Amino acid sequence: MPNLFLHAYNGGCFPESFPTMSSGKLNCRIRLKTDYKKKDNTYQVYIQITLKRVVKKISLDFSVRENEFENERIKRNNKNYKDYNLYIEKKLADINTIEVNYRIAGKILTLDLLIEELNNPTARVDFILFWEKEMIRQKEILKSGTYRQQMTVLNKVKAFKNPLYFYDIDENYLTDLKAHCKRKLKNNDNTVASLIKSFKKYLHLANKKGITTPINFSEIKNKSFKGNRTFLTPDELKVLKEYWDSKFITSIHKNILARFLFSCFTGLRFTDVANISTENFIENTIVFTAEKTGKFQRIRMNETAKYFLYDDFFKISSTNEYTNRELKHIAKACKITKNLTFHVSRHTFATNFLICGGRVEHLQKLLGHSKIEETMLYVHIVEQITDIQIFNMDEIMI
Repeated sequence: MPNLFLHAYNGGCFPESFPTMSSGKLNCRIRLKTDYKKKDNTYQVYIQITLKRVVKKISLDFSVRENEFENERIKRNNKNYKDYNLYIEKKLADINTIEVNYRIAGKILTLDLLIEELNNPTARVDFILFWEKEMIRQKEILKSGTYRQQMTVLNKVKAFKNPLYFYDIDENYLTDLKAHCKRKLKNNDNTVASLIKSFKKYLHLANKKGITTPINFSEIKNKSFKGNRTFLTPDELKVLKEYWDSKFITSIHKNILARFLFSCFTGLRFTDVANISTENFIENTIVFTAEKTGKFQRIRMNETAKYFLYDDFFKISSTNEYTNRELKHIAKACKITKNLTFHVSRHTFATNFLICGGRVEHLQKLLGHSKIEETMLYVHIVEQITDIQIFNMDEIMI
């Protein structure tokens, strides 16, 4: 690793001989451009970088008087000395970061590349920049819902640490990121697992392009959490229907709840409900191509599902995020304590379908699952319910 000595400011007092940052033949010195005095009697401050006897000068964004400069730092007789010294140290740290990343990646660093990286940090140094550029390419490949989900993950990672240099990505960083998501953002295990899955995907792309990191994507273990699938009982569905029929419901709540309840009786995902129009209805059947899987699906509607296809069903639309926020307000208004999101409607459909005697093979087709194992999770939920409900018979003799 390169030996970077960042000067620790100590009341404006500097050592007689200030150590320079060097790594091999790379050498940095802070200088004054004394051959040109500005009208305000100040001189431009710059970094002189030497690599293999080639010298480059990088001007910094400030100038000082000659008596305000000593031992490669700004003296305290300049009113901005603290900010200027921090700025110098930040530039030296940036140079060191670039050098470290190129060394880890096994790439040759030239002065031209170094200066280019300083002025325009590239995706070979900063994982956030790499991820952002990859998202531009991914937009043409991913389904819109998946793209939005991965952009949400990117924004979370970006908010936690930005820039995120490749050499910072190690076990400690991942542990801190997970802790931040759980404690600060209050994300559940499934949400954190989904975040790590996306993170790992883009780290894989970086590793494939020859960018080396302390921890390789293949070393990241991501435990999956099946968890409990929240669903609504028939009684809770009746309460929501009563609210939907009431005179007090707002137009936006009426539309959101109509779509939610429609999905509770058809099993459609949010994106599919948002994409369908009157053209997707042939008599009592919904015909559509599921956005997530690309599968063509045909679902017969029951009378309850048709009940919620009111006049404004296709006229009002909202994002998944906004819909989920409003569903929580709706749940509160209806005194339902469960954490409502639109996906709860899909779980509600699957669970109640089986409780009402539906066959698991048929449910697999309705949900568009590729593997029966995905659908069997709902069978296990129903089995747990029936195991509990048998004890309700004890109430007969009470």
